[in-house]
Amino acid sequence: MRRVRPGTAAMGALTCACVVVTGCGTTGTGARKEGPAPSPSVRRPADSAAAPALARDPRALATMVRRDSSVSQDVREDLTPCSGDDYPVATDAGDLTSGDGPDLVVNVTTCGNGLGVAAYVYRMVNGKYQNVFADERPPVYGSVEDGQLQIIHEVYKVDDPVSYPTGQESVLYAWRDGHFVQVARSYADFGARTPTVRPEPTSTEPAPRPDSDPLDPDLPTASASAAAPGGR
Repeated sequence: MRRVRPGTAAMGALTCACVVVTGCGTTGTGARKEGPAPSPSVRRPADSAAAPALARDPRALATMVRRDSSVSQDVREDLTPCSGDDYPVATDAGDLTSGDGPDLVVNVTTCGNGLGVAAYVYRMVNGKYQNVFADERPPVYGSVEDGQLQIIHEVYKVDDPVSYPTGQESVLYAWRDGHFVQVARSYADFGARTPTVRPEPTSTEPAPRPDSDPLDPDLPTASASAAAPGGR
């Protein structure tokens, strides 16, 4: 697996607040996909030849997410460039829903430390993209794993540093009857002497589907890029 590190200062404040809140209990979903995990993961934007051009255009991805009314207002307002056109988004692409083209798993992160703020799945419908899955419980990261959607949350105890979570929760979703349905859930305890993945009960209920209209990806044209300040 791979990870990307960009984000915004406002999102960083939001994520830090979430870490503090989860620290008030015994455990809670935490921050960053690194630390004592058996296989530390690193994510980069999708660069497969099969991935659509949108997957390699952070500005267009950010614009699409900001135009999506099903995305929370806080995420849309905070989704601004870290610098220049360096937007805090990363994506994975693959066939998750048997739509009209590759599905996009779009992750919104923070600048600097790359904490996951939200994860969305966009399905292609008649040349447009529709949001069919949303997880806005930071820190969170989504990816395409063997044709299924994987959502990762890390778990923290009260005094766990951000880089050393107590454990990691992984949930796999499959597309059935127009919704994602949870098909597997596991938890790895990083504090154990020999960390092992432990299966957890799964839900048969479909994941809530965002109330989202199809969105035009609005990719910039070569002529528009050339006309823009500093364009080549």
